[in-house]
Amino acid sequence: MRKPLFIILCAIGISFGLIACGQSEQTNTEDPAEQDQQTDETTDEGAASLDYPTRDIVILVGHGAGGGMDTFSRQVAAGLEDRLGVNVNVINHEGAGGVIAKEIGANEPADGYTIVATGALPIQVAMGTNTDNQLNVFTPIARLQSDTFALQIKPDTFENIDDLFEETKTRTIKIGGTGIGTTDHIVFTMLHAETELAIEFIPFEGAGQMHAALLGGHIDAMLEEVGPVASSIEAGEMEPVLFFADERIEDFPDVPTSVEMGYDITTGVERGLMIRNEVPTEIIELLEETVKDIYDSPEYKEFEQNSYLHLREGWLGSEDYHEKLTNDIELFTEILSSIDTES
Repeated sequence: MRKPLFIILCAIGISFGLIACGQSEQTNTEDPAEQDQQTDETTDEGAASLDYPTRDIVILVGHGAGGGMDTFSRQVAAGLEDRLGVNVNVINHEGAGGVIAKEIGANEPADGYTIVATGALPIQVAMGTNTDNQLNVFTPIARLQSDTFALQIKPDTFENIDDLFEETKTRTIKIGGTGIGTTDHIVFTMLHAETELAIEFIPFEGAGQMHAALLGGHIDAMLEEVGPVASSIEAGEMEPVLFFADERIEDFPDVPTSVEMGYDITTGVERGLMIRNEVPTEIIELLEETVKDIYDSPEYKEFEQNSYLHLREGWLGSEDYHEKLTNDIELFTEILSSIDTES
């Protein structure tokens, strides 16, 4: 009697083993697409559990209406509204090269409802104009733009860049830019250091004022991207004579670059978004994912193309942007330590 009982128990054990193996195989052979779908659903549920956002979001812009930072912020704001289902208001606090907006943002609650648009943080830190409200206060959400600077003139005032520089032999040329401690300022400073020409930097509170000054003949040239003044260029009211880039721009084949003229200057405006460090990680990640979706959308790509922002890859996620900002602070600090920024 013991032997048959032993055989029966062994048979039961084997049966349970086969069932367990079958269940394991069934789990391991699940369709990867179904697994991804479950992951996406889990992510969606996680975002929904944040209960964010439930009210209006504000993007603080440290520059005036009509400039590159303003148009960038409004494009992103529209995309956020469509995806998050709340109003996203762009508020301009122009002045001090964007430092004022950062100060305001640093004093707002760390609840995810105040975003700061940024473009010249490393330069401001390197120049000492913003040492309080930097990466010790803000976490980058993402970078979306790496723009290309141009030296632009009013047509019929100079033939080309050589003619403009030749004029410095008889008088000091006035070159406009937006603010002190901005990308405009450092590009001018680097150009002055490399050329040693008689040029003077004229800072403006906002891009609109600078554009008007050029058209009115109050300055000889200005540092500006193509995008914000594309309509003026098409109308023949403004003209780029030098691009700060490695290679010539396809749409402006006759305009030389800084590199071909022997100037190692390709610095351009980088535009991104930051938020207070204390904002919950889940909210920062949600904003990063949402902004990436905006960046990849057909609407944003059309905006890039129309604004000449497609000339360089713009996207950097939160971690990569943080690393880039950290490295740029060190780089610009080194550059400016040997340059007189009061030029």
